[in-house]
Amino acid sequence: MTGRERPREDWQRDERFQQLVELAPDGILIHDGERIVMANASALRLAGATRRAQLVGLPIDTFLDPPYLKAVQTQLIDADSPAELAPPVRDTFHRLDGSEVAVEVRAVAFVDQGRPSAHLVVRDITERLAAEQAARQLQERLQQAERLEAVGALAGGVAHEINNMMQVVLGTGDFLVRDARMPEECVADVREIIRAAERAAAVTRQLLAFSRRAVHRPRAVDLGAAVRDAEPVIRRLVGEGRRLVVVADAAPQVWVDPGQLQQVVIALTLNARDAMASGDTLTITMAETDLPGGTVAADGAAVPAGRYAALLVRDTGAGMDAATQARIFEPFFTTKPVGQGTGLGLAAAHGLVTQNKGYITVASAPGHGTTFTVYLPVVPVADRVERRVEPPRAGADAPHAGATVLVVDDEPSVRSIAARILTRAGFRVLQAPDGADALELVDLHGPPQVVLTDVMMPVIGGAELARRLKERWPALPVIFMSGYSAEELHRQGTTDLEGELIEKPFAADALVAGVAAALVRAIRGPV
Repeated sequence: MTGRERPREDWQRDERFQQLVELAPDGILIHDGERIVMANASALRLAGATRRAQLVGLPIDTFLDPPYLKAVQTQLIDADSPAELAPPVRDTFHRLDGSEVAVEVRAVAFVDQGRPSAHLVVRDITERLAAEQAARQLQERLQQAERLEAVGALAGGVAHEINNMMQVVLGTGDFLVRDARMPEECVADVREIIRAAERAAAVTRQLLAFSRRAVHRPRAVDLGAAVRDAEPVIRRLVGEGRRLVVVADAAPQVWVDPGQLQQVVIALTLNARDAMASGDTLTITMAETDLPGGTVAADGAAVPAGRYAALLVRDTGAGMDAATQARIFEPFFTTKPVGQGTGLGLAAAHGLVTQNKGYITVASAPGHGTTFTVYLPVVPVADRVERRVEPPRAGADAPHAGATVLVVDDEPSVRSIAARILTRAGFRVLQAPDGADALELVDLHGPPQVVLTDVMMPVIGGAELARRLKERWPALPVIFMSGYSAEELHRQGTTDLEGELIEKPFAADALVAGVAAALVRAIRGPV
């Protein structure tokens, strides 16, 4: 073996080393301080090259930014050992086609034939950054959901208490207006009190809607018919000078609370009206649509793939920037001047759509109007029903006068209001402050014809009272009163509410009609 010959083991080691470099999953570049002298297969793929000659010989700053190179040169010069790894540096890799890739670069200094050189390991971190971004967005959504849940729980509790107070104000105001002894000059003042109380009750309903604690009575609803029924109200809200177009042909049936659906449409209409000027157009359309790949709702929630009824509310108004769109469903957020909005309309609409197992998206840009799309579950064809006119509910007709109603509520003022309404309608009324006292009254006087009870009460609540009474009298009709939805009552541990649920604050006529209807059903027996 001559002095120029190298041992076979050295050549084999070199070949293995070259193979490992070539097969490395990360891009590897070697440069002599100015130009690239070696690139592996992963570096070629990263650069979008097909031949090594497309990289070798080019200045390194063709692919990596000069600020990065200066930082690496400093790290290499200051390194205590030529083999010391410099910390990884985030950078942007410029591909041959002009596109860019986010990368992380590690550099190792070494001496090649007496000349300082750099060994660069370039890792594509596009997927990692996307995963980190998705994780951050998920964390932000979770934190937002937790904040909204806390606000919702508070709002729901406040609304429930206010509803009890509004029940007293509205009930007493109604008594005064109907009282023949009320001086005529005072009637207008009382009506103003009633209107203010109704506005307060409307705000609490929005709070309950936002917090998804509103009373919820879903059924199969023809979406087109529901919007057409609401069209006169929508047209008045849009006002003069603005054009309304409603396209409700061949709209599907959806499983939804019809009252809540109307609230959603009205909230979106009011939002559009405030963004429109004279001459602008509001268009409401409905369609049945497939989402084969799903989509993303405005709150970041994933909309599963499937078949939906789509309700589109599109305006040609001012539009919204991205910052505003990010906050439109936050409670109390409004772009209106102080005193011209509660900031609850869209928050309530979002809560109602969610409560009805739907989703809402928004598309908008300044100067290009806004489109809200509400996706609701479609009722399967086999379960659809023909729309028919509901027969009028039975009222407090004379045949039911004198029937005994047991009113149970731990709020004395609410209990008194309900008792006075029913007494004035001709019913005989017994009162109890809680379930325990109600059971004692029943033991003393026998069963009433109807029980009207609050749900949440100390000692024995409404659900337990109903269970105990029905053990003895299975056909006894029980009507529940609450400002909460059935779902919220269930969350609070109240289950098996077998009976009608009346939302507080209730109107006098609605209460009388509900009790009378329960009597009719009890007389007719199960259908």
